[in-house]
Amino acid sequence: MSRVAKISSLFTAITYFIMIVFISLAFWFRGPEQIETVYVVNITADIFGMLMGYVLFICCLFDVQRTGVDYRYYFLLLNVVFNALFLDASAWLVEGVVKLRSLNFAVNMLYYMCMPIAVFYFWLYMSHSLKLQERVRRPMTRALLAGLVVSLLLCLGNIFGSYYFSVDEAGFYHREGLYPIHQLYGYAVILLTLLVILQTRKKQSRFQRICLILYILSPLVVGVGNLFVYGLSVTYAVEMLILLLMYCSINVAQGWERAATERDMNMARAIQEHVLPRIFPPYPDREEFEIYASMNAARQVGGDYYDFFLIDKDHLGLVIADVSGKGVPAALFMMITKALIKNELLGGSSPAEALQHVNDQLLEGEDVAGMFVTVWLAVFEISTGKGVAANAGHENPCLNKQGEGFAMVEYRHSPAVGLMAGIPFKEHEFELQPGDSLFVCTDGVGEAMNAEGAFFGTERMINALNANRTAGPEEILKAVSSAIAEFQGAAEQFDDITMLCLHYRGVKR
Repeated sequence: MSRVAKISSLFTAITYFIMIVFISLAFWFRGPEQIETVYVVNITADIFGMLMGYVLFICCLFDVQRTGVDYRYYFLLLNVVFNALFLDASAWLVEGVVKLRSLNFAVNMLYYMCMPIAVFYFWLYMSHSLKLQERVRRPMTRALLAGLVVSLLLCLGNIFGSYYFSVDEAGFYHREGLYPIHQLYGYAVILLTLLVILQTRKKQSRFQRICLILYILSPLVVGVGNLFVYGLSVTYAVEMLILLLMYCSINVAQGWERAATERDMNMARAIQEHVLPRIFPPYPDREEFEIYASMNAARQVGGDYYDFFLIDKDHLGLVIADVSGKGVPAALFMMITKALIKNELLGGSSPAEALQHVNDQLLEGEDVAGMFVTVWLAVFEISTGKGVAANAGHENPCLNKQGEGFAMVEYRHSPAVGLMAGIPFKEHEFELQPGDSLFVCTDGVGEAMNAEGAFFGTERMINALNANRTAGPEEILKAVSSAIAEFQGAAEQFDDITMLCLHYRGVKR
């Protein structure tokens, strides 16, 4: 929620609280014994409805701030109903006070204008929440907007004609002969909305359908009752009660959806964590090298991945990759790519051959929903320290030669995997001496951002590496993670951060 929205919401909440206190004090000072019984019933229902509206408004604000759910039209509807309750209570409090005759007339006119506005906002809320097709929603909304304008103009015309209501010289309100016409627009919109609800009932839960139909039918029933009982106007109090039920139904439905989504995401995260090497040290009986890797996903599941595995007793496969995109689609694409690359290396392919075969498999038939993956891939010979690597659009690795300090190794890259079929991939040789360390990462490290919008960058990364260049792989990665966290501060992580470090001890002769 933006700063302007927060200030506006706070101002509205304070205003509503003042309105409730004002009506309550005015009711107490006027004295219930000085007001007719039917008016006391109305005013009491209005105050109760305003209290419900205030609580609903605060609850919705918390929901918006916590989840970002779009309550736009619900807020508009809630605001109109709240103001209608305030105006209704105010009108009955000034009833019969000669000095406030003009105020009585003005308050009633504003109250009459609330009805067409409320039903129009109800239509907007329903058409938005039911996701009506644009070709259906737009012309219907335009027609209803035109009807709203006509209805409001007729309400204003009552100033000159007094055909809906009047206030006599003694300050008493009276309905006039054309009063039922004022209800026609509201009934038309409500019936139209009811038809839409019935047509789209498969999109709603049973509880939602009941609440929506109650919201439509209750005002109709109460409105008809108001026609025959002068002084009775509890329609908006009933509407506020149904709005409360609607809010409950929204939260119940969203709660079910969130629970299902949360369950699926947790399962996806568990699967992703399971397919990545996560037991360290992975080869406790191998003294020639030490390896450690980590992945911190920006979401519950990420598109980055690392992998390492023994191809045979003397060759170690190393992979780190970054899939374009975030969330579950990127995670699924990552798992497919991981399996294909590992199968290629275990089958005897060189890094360049493995990337070429995987690239062609991913693009077989059609593109993969516009997704691609950058990959750094190497086969390392443990007995000699020699390796062959291929880089498909990935970050450059950093090498620490015998504790002298990490430096970036720059060379020409091949295109990312999944962009174009049939392209060759380049590979290059490297060699580690005993005491050397190799560090590779995804772009989430350098592109980590702080609250001011600055990037962590390559220089800070190398400084963090060199500050711990004599440490083991696990300590090095944890030191870089701590440096990133300190740099980011309270800023939100927007990309996956994945790192891998290999320290070569050499073969004991």
